[in-house]
Amino acid sequence: MEQHLALFFAGEYEMTKENYWHLLFVDDNEENCTIAAKFLNNKVVLLPDGKLKVDIEIDFNNALERLESYNYDLIVLDVRLGPLEEEKEDEEGIKVLESIKARRFLPVIFYTGLPYKVAYLETPLVKVIENTKGLPKLLETILEIMASKLPQVNRELLRHVEEVQRRYMWDFVESNWEKFGDTPDRSALAYLLARRLAKSLDGPGIEKLAGRLGDTSRLWCDEEHVHPIRYYVLPPISLRLMSGDIFRRKINEEGTEYFVLLSPSCDIAWDKADWMLFTQCSVLSGEEEYTKNINKWKQSDRYQFFPRAIEVPDMISDFQQLTAIKKEELYELIAGKKIERIASLDSPYCEALTAQFARYFGRIGTPDLNEELIIQNVRMQISKDASGSK
Repeated sequence: MEQHLALFFAGEYEMTKENYWHLLFVDDNEENCTIAAKFLNNKVVLLPDGKLKVDIEIDFNNALERLESYNYDLIVLDVRLGPLEEEKEDEEGIKVLESIKARRFLPVIFYTGLPYKVAYLETPLVKVIENTKGLPKLLETILEIMASKLPQVNRELLRHVEEVQRRYMWDFVESNWEKFGDTPDRSALAYLLARRLAKSLDGPGIEKLAGRLGDTSRLWCDEEHVHPIRYYVLPPISLRLMSGDIFRRKINEEGTEYFVLLSPSCDIAWDKADWMLFTQCSVLSGEEEYTKNINKWKQSDRYQFFPRAIEVPDMISDFQQLTAIKKEELYELIAGKKIERIASLDSPYCEALTAQFARYFGRIGTPDLNEELIIQNVRMQISKDASGSK
C-alpha cells in the first residue's frame, strides 16, 4: 500500500480530464455492496481529481447486462454469484470470467472469501484478493491497476473509435447516403468505415492517442525514423499463414529458434505451396554482437535486421540459412504447439523483405571492369583533347 500511495502522492498517476472512474461492484450480499460502495465512492485514484464512482449489483446476470450497455472502467466481484447453469463448483470462477470477457474488456478484481477457486486465473489484468484482508487492500489493488494506465488506455481507445465513427457518419455518410444506393448491400459502407478507423489509428492518430495517454517522447513525430513496434502486427490478425509471419520454436529448456516465412502469400492462399520456405534468424545478445551484425545488415541484401518488440527479440536473418517445411507438417507443428506464430511483419516491411529476398537470389554476377584500362583510356583522351586544342 505504501508503495502505491508514494507513487500517487509523487504524481506518477496520470492526469485525466474525466472526474470519475466507474467501478461496478457485484456481490449477492447487498450489505457487502453497500459497505464497499460507501468506502470506495469518491476515493481519489488518479491525480488531480480522478475519483471512483461505484455502482452496485447483487445479481450477476444483471451485472452482465450492465457491462453490455455501459463502459465501466473496472469490475469487482465475488466468485460465487449464484448458479451458472449448474456448473461444477471448481469451474465457477472461469465461467464468471469467460462471461465477462464475452461482453467487454476491463480489469477484473475477484474480491472473495474463496480465493483458492480463482488463484490460477490471476494475471496483471485479473487480480484476486481475499476479502478478509479488507477494503483498504481492495483500494490498494485498484490504485495498482490505475498506476498501470490500463484503464486509461482502454478508455482513450474507445473514445477515439467512437469519435472517428461519429464524425465520419455525420460528416460524410449523411451527405452521401443516396450515393450508396438502395440495395441491401452495404459492403462499400462497411469497407470505407473500417478503413477509416484503421487509418485513424495510424500516424497522427497514434500520436494523438499517445498524447492523450500522457506520452511526452513524441517518437511518432519523427518522420525520418520509425518506432520498432511499427514493424509488426502483434499478435497476427489473419488466421491464414502469410509471407512475413514470424515463428518461434523451443529446441530445449533454454534455447529458442526464430524463423520468418518467405513463401508468397498468394501461393499459400491458393494452396500452391507444398513446401513452406523460411529464413532462420539469429538472436542478437550484447552491444558488440549487435554493432557487428547491424553493419553487416546495412552492407548486404543477404541480411535483414528485425528490431525488438514485445515477443520479437533483436535478431538478424540470413538468406543463406534457409529451411523448408512440408505444408502438412507445419500445420501439425502449429496445432501441436511445437511451433508458434508470434507476429506478422506489417506493410510495407513485409513487401520490402520479400523484394529483398527476390533481389538477393535473382541477382546476376558480372566480372569487374578493368579499372586500370579505364584510367589509361581517360588519360589518353585528356592528352588527345589537349593536343587538339593547340
